[in-house]
Amino acid sequence: MSRSIARRTAVKTLAVGLAVGALATVAPAGAAAEESRPPQQRVDRVYYWNDVLLDAYREFGGTPGPLTRGGAMLNTAMYDVANSIYGTGKPYLTKAPEAYKAYGSLNSGLDYAAHRTLTNAFPGVNFDDELATALALPDGGNTTDRSFGKYLGTKVANAIIAARTNDGSADTTPYVGTDAPGYWRPTTPGASAGGANWGKVKPWSLQSGSQFRPGVPLGFSSMQDLLASDEYAAQVNEIKAIGGATSTTRTADQTQIARFWANDVDGTYKPVGQQYEHTMIIQKKLRPTAGSYENSKLMALMSITLADAAIAVWESKYHTNLWRPETAIKLGDTDYTDKTVADPDWKPLSSTPAGVHFSPSFPTYASGHSGIAGAWAGLLQNYYGRDDISFTGTTDDPQAVGVTRSFASLSAAAQEKADSRMYAGVHFRMDNDVALTQGYQVADYVFANTLR
Repeated sequence: MSRSIARRTAVKTLAVGLAVGALATVAPAGAAAEESRPPQQRVDRVYYWNDVLLDAYREFGGTPGPLTRGGAMLNTAMYDVANSIYGTGKPYLTKAPEAYKAYGSLNSGLDYAAHRTLTNAFPGVNFDDELATALALPDGGNTTDRSFGKYLGTKVANAIIAARTNDGSADTTPYVGTDAPGYWRPTTPGASAGGANWGKVKPWSLQSGSQFRPGVPLGFSSMQDLLASDEYAAQVNEIKAIGGATSTTRTADQTQIARFWANDVDGTYKPVGQQYEHTMIIQKKLRPTAGSYENSKLMALMSITLADAAIAVWESKYHTNLWRPETAIKLGDTDYTDKTVADPDWKPLSSTPAGVHFSPSFPTYASGHSGIAGAWAGLLQNYYGRDDISFTGTTDDPQAVGVTRSFASLSAAAQEKADSRMYAGVHFRMDNDVALTQGYQVADYVFANTLR
């Protein structure tokens, strides 16, 4: 994968740590033995390849849908490799009986499964260097073991790729918009409708993208009734006050919150990448000796949840097709209430490092950040059986370099991510509220019905 010197250095640093961890997969007696490795041997290929995934996000860019799809392809394949070897759980797609107890093949199996799925999911991004780095690490498997691992990883990856072929992710049906009041249109001239067909992509666990579609905005069944309501005016005026680029209402901490959670611009690991990173931070804190089987199952569940949350939220966005706060504020004289006042010069806080203010190029209801946050928190609550997990999170946003934020619970972090979109000026409160609920619903469903 092409990347800056700094990124390559980061991967090399990780590889040094993995050189110790790779020795840990030499034929343990079973899953329990694999999960009880000494602390100095705890880093494994699951973490390695998910860090590679985050670099792919930085290079590939774009809307959350394709990124979450790639993450799910990667992690379901790695889980099916590990599960075939340990034989202790239900596969996502493939459980190869010939791989049972082939412990010496684990690392190479994970490596080839990861490389194959990532290469398929991110066309134009080359992962050969990352594969070579992984294969060069110390490995207790002999030549025969490693050859079998290549066979196993390729077999499992091919099954995942086949299952996702013709899944709707390549649908390029043009978006047809309208300039009628209330309906979404790009805030940046010439911008396309991001992910307009993603709500039609085949889910990974859900029955359909509309399974947890939220109700109509604020309970109003028509756009005119919504735009004429006092409740709508209150939502617009709230964001006008707190989310503007020159707001005097927003506090310094709220500005930091907006930037910490943004990760909107290409070149970052994007909003979904932040949830992957926070997942690994928490898993390493709570279960520092967990090995490839446990880590692969957690990351598979997380990636399926985030992928289905992206499908569900984008289905909601283009079903409702509500305009962004920026448009509502600038065109406040075209709605059906006298309680909003147009401000054609208003801009959201959200901006590029060069200072170009923008709203994401897709409808506002429901919020992608909030849906992803709720899905992330909900999955981890189910997985660990508790919400009161404290952790310190990191960010990739260029306007929050080096910033960390600490949280007392998973739900507190998810709520702050949702609130951040109001402070950034790109979402109404209602967008965040319904998306958080939608994300939690997706997580509960995935955990109850997947890999069990």
